[in-house]
Amino acid sequence: MKGLWKYLSPFAPDISGAVEVLFKMNGLIVIIDAGGCTGNVCGFDEPRWKSEKSAIFSAGLRDLDAILGRDEAMMKKIGDVLGVMENPSFLALVGTPVPSVIATDYQALRRMGERKFGITTLTMQTTGMELYDKGQERAYLELVKTYVINGKNGKCNPGAGGEATESLMGSGKIYTKDSEFMCPETDEMPSYMRPIGIFGATPMDLLDFDTTDTIKDRAACCGGQALVFGESVRDFEEAASFRENLVISPSGLAAASYMEKKYGVPYTVRYPLPNGFELAGLAQDEIEGKKILIVHQAVLAETIRSEMERVRGSVVVDTATFFMPFAKCRTIPEEDDFIKLVTDGNYDIIIGDPMLRRACRGWNGRFVELPQFSVSGVEKQ
Repeated sequence: MKGLWKYLSPFAPDISGAVEVLFKMNGLIVIIDAGGCTGNVCGFDEPRWKSEKSAIFSAGLRDLDAILGRDEAMMKKIGDVLGVMENPSFLALVGTPVPSVIATDYQALRRMGERKFGITTLTMQTTGMELYDKGQERAYLELVKTYVINGKNGKCNPGAGGEATESLMGSGKIYTKDSEFMCPETDEMPSYMRPIGIFGATPMDLLDFDTTDTIKDRAACCGGQALVFGESVRDFEEAASFRENLVISPSGLAAASYMEKKYGVPYTVRYPLPNGFELAGLAQDEIEGKKILIVHQAVLAETIRSEMERVRGSVVVDTATFFMPFAKCRTIPEEDDFIKLVTDGNYDIIIGDPMLRRACRGWNGRFVELPQFSVSGVEKQ
């Protein structure tokens, strides 16, 4: 039955995805709700909330506030918070079912925020009706279109007085046109000096034992510097001069494609695995001649599939996801579709979040756990 989920819990919504991208960027994040959506984000969908600080607030809308569109009342609350914050990078207004139902004018809210407070105002037109990756996609695009303004790819961002200026990109520096590292004929930074940007490295999409630091280390293993989009506004401001972008989950594809078309920054789609497909606890001889199903976020699933097929040509690997598809990875719209896929697929091995095992009724193969936080909300131990 469409919409009936008996074995799996609700997945993280687009609101949570947008907040995840913004979480570490020192902005004021206001979720336009009565309180319930904010509680869901902080209580269930954002594991960093328990150990890190971020300015996430509920607009605290009452019934009449929402019905009558009392934006000034919300702006007054926002002004009170901004008055006690120390140099926030931006104001982000994140949508919920309430503003989507009453057709809130987000562009008007953006203009109101910037005029009233003199601060960059971002609007995330999330609805709470889509899944987390759509929220991430909207957040990345909003940030890219707002901050990536430095012109042609390959040109560095000049610092004051022609001296090298400190960057928030790890421990590296941004070199100006007077630096000995610049080409005097073109004023361009050598490609090996330019960093790699990473889209999609959030708790929703990372392997349960991975962190942004481990992802950056693996992405930069061939030389150069890597950074994760979502850790600083400055990263987006400098992104037009990056060597390339690495997309490790489908939510970053739209932003990476936009940057390639507008700024000429190429991108690669893959997940930097720590040790090939063996991360799932499978040895090479255990997959020989087997039929395998991998269910996860699509880029990770496809990366594992390609690694398995590279090492063992006899293996048959299918990939599937409940979220955005990529390459050969098929979309699973409903719980019943997953059950049918398992029943009809005759798989020897299924790799996926532990909660999926509950829906594999009547299947007697080997289940290999590969947790996905957006599916089960199970935190790393």
